[in-house]
Formats: sequence, C-alpha cells, structure tokens
Amino acid sequence: MAIDTGFIGKVDSPRFCERLFAVLPDVMFCLKDTDRCYRAVNQGFADRTGIKDTRRLIGRRAEDFFPRALAEVYREQDEEVLVGGREIVDQLELSLNRDGSQGWYLATKVPLHDSDGKIIGLASVSRDLRAPREGDAELAGIAKVVEHVRDHLDDPLRAAELAAIAKLTPTQLERRMRRVFQLSTTQFVRKARIGHAAKLLAETPMAIADVALECGYGDQTALTRQFRSMVGMPPAAYRDHMKKRGNP
Repeated sequence: MAIDTGFIGKVDSPRFCERLFAVLPDVMFCLKDTDRCYRAVNQGFADRTGIKDTRRLIGRRAEDFFPRALAEVYREQDEEVLVGGREIVDQLELSLNRDGSQGWYLATKVPLHDSDGKIIGLASVSRDLRAPREGDAELAGIAKVVEHVRDHLDDPLRAAELAAIAKLTPTQLERRMRRVFQLSTTQFVRKARIGHAAKLLAETPMAIADVALECGYGDQTALTRQFRSMVGMPPAAYRDHMKKRGNP
C-alpha cells in the first residue's frame, strides 16, 4: 500500500488502513486530500485502475484513470463529502473497470477531520458484490424471489409481494437478502433493473425509452436519473462507451 505519511499523519489511527485494507482483496480503499488527490490506496483499488504499482496513483485524481463521465460523478461525490461534510453510505454502483469489465460495488465515502474538526480529506471504501455460491443454504430460501425479479422487471416489484413469494414477512426477507447478497430488497431490485438496462444498451439497438419501460421505469427520464447515479454516466453515454470498447 502506498501512503503519503504527511497526509496520513493528520488522521486519527493512522495505521488502520495499512492493517485492514491491504489484506482484503474484495475491498477497494483510498484516502483523498481536499484537492481530491489520492494519498493512500490499497492494491485492490490499484488493480481496478489497471495500474499495479500503487505509488503511481499517489498525488493523482480520478480523471487520470477513469472514463470522463464516471470521473465526473466521483468528483461530484467527493465535493459533497469535502465541502458539505456529507457521508455517502452503501451506495450501489455498477463500476466500469479500466479493462472494460464491469462489477457491482457498495461504496461508502466519509469525511476525515483534524483535531479541530476541519475537513482535511475523505476515506472511500468499495466492497465487491460477488455472486453468492450456488449451494448457499440462504440462497435456496429466496431463489423464487430472485427468479421472479428477473422475470418481471417491468412490474412494480413491491417488497410485500416479494416477501409473499418467499413465504416470509418483509422483515424476514430483508434480513435474508442482506445475508446472501449484502443488499436490501430494494437495492437488489434496483441492481437487477440497472444491470438489465446496461446489457440492453450494450448489446441491442433498442431505443432508450423502450429500455426504460422494459426495465420497470415509467419513462426515459426516470431511467436516466438512476442509471447515472449508479453507473456514473447517462444511458446514451454508456452505450457509446461500450461501443468504443468493442462490445456488440
């Protein structure tokens, strides 16, 4: 892990990132200063950028490594934290990696303060949401819910309805979804919808308005708003980006 000791020295418990995040391959971690420059990163984060040497990231910004539209969303998030002092907790994101691959993450960003309470940077952690193992006992109990969601993305998909399919209460279903997928029921539905929209945009010439309807959104505006929030760019820009990557 590369660390700018002058920056880290201002943060309480300066060695926590070294001890924890360097050994967690499914977690991407970074610290940024108030200029949005990286001051500490773990190997998982460096791998996502396609740069193996973590030292090459120090002092640089997201726009140096990520697609412009995606970097712009990161900039907006950083400013919410650095200027507004807001915490962004467990935001579900479909991330585009440097090699063109995609992955789902739960991202959290929090401000870092000095001893006087002044914001001096931010810490960012993204957890890779890998698919559960096929034999997972918990998955067996909600398999019908998963299948129903995937087959009825254009339906309302209310929590009470999904719970009834699983023969559980909404609270029981929520707990089980979190154990298996690390997502709430609402987040799981949102992930399924945006994931399907991304697939249609990348692999078909379907009009964006039609994609919106097929994925359960009332209109193109609603899809665009949520797609940009989760993917980092609007649907049209995503389609162009994937074409440049050589996808169908």
